[in-house]
Amino acid sequence: MSETPLGWAQLFDNGRGDADNEVPFLGIAQALAADARCIVEVGCGRGGAVDVDQPKAFQDLRGPGRVVVGIDLDPAAADNPVLDEFRLIESSGRWPLEDGEADLAVSDWVLEHVGDPQQFVAELTRVLRPGGVFVARTVSRRSPLSVAARLIPNHRHSRVLSKLQPTREERDVFPTQYRMNSRPDLDALLTDYEWNIVHCSGLHHYLKPWPRFSRAVAATEPRIPRSWRMTIILYARKRSI
Repeated sequence: MSETPLGWAQLFDNGRGDADNEVPFLGIAQALAADARCIVEVGCGRGGAVDVDQPKAFQDLRGPGRVVVGIDLDPAAADNPVLDEFRLIESSGRWPLEDGEADLAVSDWVLEHVGDPQQFVAELTRVLRPGGVFVARTVSRRSPLSVAARLIPNHRHSRVLSKLQPTREERDVFPTQYRMNSRPDLDALLTDYEWNIVHCSGLHHYLKPWPRFSRAVAATEPRIPRSWRMTIILYARKRSI
């Protein structure tokens, strides 16, 4: 009998539960991936947060009978360790995928950086097949994190984040826009979709250098108004007709 512990380290070893944002995002993405043939990681990045030492990283959507295609504006994303294939988004902004090619599109901490939401959704709609699904994790526009980020010029974000997330590299910090990060924003954009959002906590992860403060925020955040919580998990299915 195998002695390898069952379950992802993110769920058990770090004490994360259903009130946090990792499980409702990646857990649903993993479940949907099991029935998909083509999965697109939109804004896949270089995979700096992927725990490559895990036998099966939580972020790894690869599996038998399916292909995971990563697309990004940054050529460095070709180094992402949990992709089957990488395709570069050229300056035109057109995604390097055929019409209706994707069953599932996944986007993690990307929507807050999108400068042209209309083009983003147009390309998403083009590449998803009818009935295909988009799952995304992003920052709520009304959360304390995004409010603070909008007060700080983008060129200073990497300096601030170096204090909050010491292990995060400067090359993984990108300008934020927050143009599709609230229910009204999404309602105007996702007219061709059945969709819903879930508000989750997560602000305390940015406060780990101050453990007592982090624990206090973790206990408090689930009690504040939903739209003020840090994270939005978006589930959107393209209408078949």
